[in-house]
Amino acid sequence: MQYQVKIQRYNPTTKEKYFQIYDVDLDEKLTILEVLEYIKEHIDATLTYRAFCKSAICGSCAMIVNGLSKLTCKLNAVDNLIDGVLEIAPLKQFDIIKDLVVEQDKGFNILKKAQTFMIPKAPPKDSEFEISPKEVESYDKQTECILCMACYSDCPAVENDENYFGPFTFSKILRFVNDNRDSIPNQRIDKTMEGNIFSCIECQACIIACPKGLTPQFDIKNLQTKALSQGHQNPNMQSFGNFGGGFDDFGGFNPNGF
Repeated sequence: MQYQVKIQRYNPTTKEKYFQIYDVDLDEKLTILEVLEYIKEHIDATLTYRAFCKSAICGSCAMIVNGLSKLTCKLNAVDNLIDGVLEIAPLKQFDIIKDLVVEQDKGFNILKKAQTFMIPKAPPKDSEFEISPKEVESYDKQTECILCMACYSDCPAVENDENYFGPFTFSKILRFVNDNRDSIPNQRIDKTMEGNIFSCIECQACIIACPKGLTPQFDIKNLQTKALSQGHQNPNMQSFGNFGGGFDDFGGFNPNGF
């Protein structure tokens, strides 16, 4: 099948961004990543992108496809054409290294700041931690995040608030808050406030972007509820409370004020 692939290029030496169009005639079964591989091998060896597992596990091949962040190894190229064109660009919210490769340290540094790793309690004497299936269910889905950062790329709150942790980080925080082996659940809730968790605008762009079917926006709502129950305040209540109405604890409009 014949179609065009429009790829954003970036020259780190000249700092120039531009789109380059490649005409291809390829098998309809190819993934977007396989199309990029074909272009690099047969048309333009200078094209630079990041990929590894090709199995939707490592998350390294996330890019912008026709305006939305997607995992390119997972998607059929032909199915994502718009008027016979496939437009590919690097993830948003990150500095570009070259072409489709971005510097992901920004995201990983947020994870470190948020302490998204287990800080365990001392195990019971002469025993092990007991974990019920119900408890595992409360955080099992969040462990499937592959850190592709597609949700971060498409998040309007990240674009508008430089201190906002972003969807994948909040999902990681909830994973440990719900694990009774962890020793600092309250401090983790405090961390969500440092990360401006109430900056979420509930657009659900993160849910659309996630290639693993996770629901970060619902995780954020869960953490917001826990933060309120722990005594934290939603700053949006203060911002809108003087207008005789405003937003309630869960983001809905409250015409009666506070």
